[in-house]
Formats: sequence, C-alpha cells, structure tokens
Amino acid sequence: MRQLIYLVLLIMLLVPAQASSSKSSNDDETTYTDFTLGIGDRVEVGEYRAELIEIQSVRDGLAVMRISKVGGALDEQRALLQNSANNFDGGAEGDGITITVTDILDDQTAKVRLEYKEGLGTAHRRTAEKSATVLDKPNLLVQKSFDKSQVSVGDEVKVTVFVKNTGSGQAMNINPEDMPPLPEFSYIAGYPPKIKDTLDPGESDSAIYVMSAVKEGSLRIPAIQVKYTDTKKNVRSNSSEPFNILIAPKNKADLRLKTTASGPIQINGQGKLNISLSNVGKASATRVEVSGDVKPSDGLQVTDLEKSFFEILPETEENYSANFVGTKAGNYIILLRVSYEGGDGAQIQEGKAEVVVLEQEYKYLYLLLIIPVIIIIAWIYRRYREYKY
Repeated sequence: MRQLIYLVLLIMLLVPAQASSSKSSNDDETTYTDFTLGIGDRVEVGEYRAELIEIQSVRDGLAVMRISKVGGALDEQRALLQNSANNFDGGAEGDGITITVTDILDDQTAKVRLEYKEGLGTAHRRTAEKSATVLDKPNLLVQKSFDKSQVSVGDEVKVTVFVKNTGSGQAMNINPEDMPPLPEFSYIAGYPPKIKDTLDPGESDSAIYVMSAVKEGSLRIPAIQVKYTDTKKNVRSNSSEPFNILIAPKNKADLRLKTTASGPIQINGQGKLNISLSNVGKASATRVEVSGDVKPSDGLQVTDLEKSFFEILPETEENYSANFVGTKAGNYIILLRVSYEGGDGAQIQEGKAEVVVLEQEYKYLYLLLIIPVIIIIAWIYRRYREYKY
C-alpha cells in the first residue's frame, strides 16, 4: 500500500514537469509577422516597440526605424537597408527580435518583417495619429502636345512640354528625358527641351521646340519622362501620355485655268478674253507667271495677256482680262501657259481660247441683187400695159 502511494506521488510530480518542458519548447520556437507601415506606425510584441521614423531613400532602399523596450532597457534609432536583417538583443534566435525591411513602396510606406520567439506573445500593429502638417512630397504633372491636330509633310510643328508641381514639396534636379529624335521629323530649334531645375509647390514651367514633318504615315508620339528628386534626394519620375498622329502627304497647290472669249468679231473689231486662275489645292501657289501666244501669229493682236501674281492662296482665285483686235479674217487660238511654285517644285498649267474674225461685209452688194428684180418688175408691168390695149 505504501509503495502504491509513492508511485502516485511520483506520477503527479512528473506530469507537471513534462507539461512545463513542452511549454518551454513551444516558447522557444521562432515565428514572424509581416506588416505594412506608414510613417509613425509601429509594431509591438512583448516589451518591444518598432516604429517607422522615415524613408530615407527610396532609390537606395533605406528606412529609419526606432527600436525600444518598455522600461528603457533598449532605445535605438537605426537606418535599415532593404532586405538586410537587423538583430536587437541577440535577435530572434536569441532572446530579442529581428527586423527586416522587405520593400519600400514610396517615401511614406514600407513593408517590414518582424521575427520573434512565440513566447513573446502576438505581434500587433499600432497606427500613428496622422499629423496635420503637410507632407514634403512633390508630384509633377507632365504634358506634351502639338500645336496642330493635322500635320502634312513639310509642315512645321511646335511641341510644348508643360510641367507643373502639383505636390506639397519642392521638386529638385528636374530633368526631362524626351525620346531620341523621331525619324519622321526634322528637328529645327529648341530640342532637347529644358525645364527649370527646381519647382516649388504650385509652380510650373514649359519648353517649346520646333520640328518639321519629313515622312508621311501613322505615328505614335511617345511619352516624355521627367525625373526629379525631393528634398531628401529620393528619385521620382512622372510621364506624359503618348498620343497618335497621322502625317498626311505634302500639301500642294493646284491651279486651274479657265478662259472665256467674247463671240466672233469683225475685222478691226475688238473683243475680250476673261482669264480665271483658281487654286483648288491645299498649299499656296507662289511666283505665278502667265504668258501666251497666238496661232497664227498674224491677224489677231492681243494686249494685257501676260500677268504676274506673288501668291494665290488655297481655295481662292484671281481674275483678269486681255483685249484683242482682229486685223484679218480667220480662226485663231490663244495659247496660255501658267508657271508657279506649288509646294513640290515648279508646276505648269496650260489652256487655250478660240477667237473667230469674220470677213468684212459690204452693204452695196445687196443693192446689186435688187437691180434684176426691178428690171423684171418693169418688164412685167410693160407687158401688162401692152396687153391691156
């Protein structure tokens, strides 16, 4: 009986020990939790506190965090490099914690991994009370535009690059990076565009460059990217929106020549030749010269046939008249030749008009036809008198 009592007591002593050993073993296991922290947010586990102070550099992957412990046994502010583990109080393998910045989303947000022993409890995120102060965060609005919605080969185009700081911080080291020159254009002046080095919040600047279309076809105008930094030297960039344009064939002038001559004239009679020059093309006709010849050259005298015009605009016309006098009967052809510059080298347009000069009419010839009629009438009357008696 006494032995039985000793056995029960021994079992009662061993069971708590085994439970304690199992619990201790679980407490020694390492776990981790991922958090997304904004500036001022912190995570807590056990007596440890880890607060995100600032994003020192998005480009270099540096974030500053403050690690502390209740009671003041630990209070350290450290710059953490992205994807580099940082141990505190021996790290998660010891009795402390390990913190790793796994990703920096922007200059206000980072992803943080906290490693710790399960015995410390459950990790929690505490959101900071947002400060009413304005964040130092620049943001550039970038626009790129043409001054023409329709472009033809040979047209000059003004390209405007507009940049405005719509953010709350100063944008520095501004550098517009336009695409390499496009083969469809010839760059005339102002390329590459230049923007002010620094823009304060609300401030804007623009640059203009000029180019000429040299090749027809459909083209997508690429975006222009503008790089800049904030006051903490974090590199940022914004881009314009790309857009499509159609480069049409080169505009040309197209002169149409129309002539209208007055009806047939008598010898020594006068007439007019009305001449009309209409530009039905899409470009101006310049250095317009009108000349002409008469076939045959003898018998019709034409004056004011030659004419010059400095320019005839698209969808307009010029009119003038030439005078002619017939000196010999016959059919005559007035040949016209119009030369001009029409946007694609020298052009020639030809036309003609027909003029008829009639023979001279003599009115006394009609009297010769009346004499036989009078003789016949007189003879008939004489015969009538003779038969009457």
